[in-house]
Amino acid sequence: MAESQISQTQFDITIVGGGMVGATAAFCFSQLGLKVALIEAIEPNGEDSSSFDSRAVALSASSIKIFESLGLWPLIRSLACPINHIHVSDRGNPGFTRLHAVDYAVDALGQVITLEQVGPVIWQTIKKQKSITTYCPAKVQAVNHYNDWCELTLSQQDKVSIIQSRLVIAADGTFSQLAAASDIEVARTSYQQHAVIANIQTQKNHENWAYERFTAQGPIALLPLSRHQMGLVWCQSEAEKETTLGLADEAFCQALQKAFGYRLGKIEKVSRRSDYPLSLHLAERHFEQRILLMGNAAHTLHPIAGQGFNLGLRDIAALNDCLISAIENDQDIGSKATLAGYVDSRQQDWQQTVLATDSLTRVFSNDFLPLVMLRNKAMSCLNLLPFAKRQLADAAMGRNLKSSRLACGISNKSMIKEAS
Repeated sequence: MAESQISQTQFDITIVGGGMVGATAAFCFSQLGLKVALIEAIEPNGEDSSSFDSRAVALSASSIKIFESLGLWPLIRSLACPINHIHVSDRGNPGFTRLHAVDYAVDALGQVITLEQVGPVIWQTIKKQKSITTYCPAKVQAVNHYNDWCELTLSQQDKVSIIQSRLVIAADGTFSQLAAASDIEVARTSYQQHAVIANIQTQKNHENWAYERFTAQGPIALLPLSRHQMGLVWCQSEAEKETTLGLADEAFCQALQKAFGYRLGKIEKVSRRSDYPLSLHLAERHFEQRILLMGNAAHTLHPIAGQGFNLGLRDIAALNDCLISAIENDQDIGSKATLAGYVDSRQQDWQQTVLATDSLTRVFSNDFLPLVMLRNKAMSCLNLLPFAKRQLADAAMGRNLKSSRLACGISNKSMIKEAS
């Protein structure tokens, strides 16, 4: 390749993976006066983008506060639907739990967005930032480690780019190539389930209710979108998933109706369906030689409690705090000390979230009769115990954890002003 086709650039932070976690991280850290590169293999508004598909994601109250502090919430608020009520039930059993925003003096328990709508908006905003350089579509071909920086070789159409960066963030998904290139082992546990994803239209207005219904085959989550539209996550075994995806639209709606019931009236229409396998992936180390794992590259969770992206946002906010501290004390942002401090600050949240998500998955995917009776009794009792319900509501809103600056409403812009 001709020498003129090779470019070399230096950055403070390079983020590999431009999904929701990677894109938000790039925007966040650029506010600290850092020069940021964002590398993504697939155009974010293209049909092949698995990062920005039709999936509905429930944002917790703490996630919304982080978006507000970053200045992104005003850009996506109109695309979100509030969750004012949550209904949790176990099919075939009388136990249930309900949560209402008004009981906790909040406007909403959370907000629902779809990735295909919000992702491109964040990318459009990123491209307007002078301190962010995007490489898309581009792929990392080689990684070289040095004492003071990490060097990435990128291929971008007919051009090769060499990037030198003090810190590289691997936000390249569950099967992270950067994690593999850094010899970071990942513990993988399959749940023997797939999530069937779609949007449905219902006869009744959802009135801002979100539903989690546990069945013998797996949980069903319905998240409110527009008045009669809901985002569906239906967890099933491999064999059941194949059967379900093969159904015509009307037959699919009938099967879902049988599993979910008629709380929303007749299920009238369903969009194009997709699916992905469900498993627990946990990186055994979170960083190696200036490469830090974030998002699904660090921890991929079952969607039963909708905590994956919310956890990723809390990671971004915590790393933001560590970077501010390093900058204020004239320390290396990619040093072992800086990254170890970040990991230490996140251990409790990671452990609690993984344990809660994994336990829920195993307890509610088990049809052992004594366990079914126990969980049904627990849900009935929970609905009658205000303190226990508040604990559940606080967990759903992300209010039961140590808060970062961003989650407390302190913007990066105010931090920069104070430092200057």
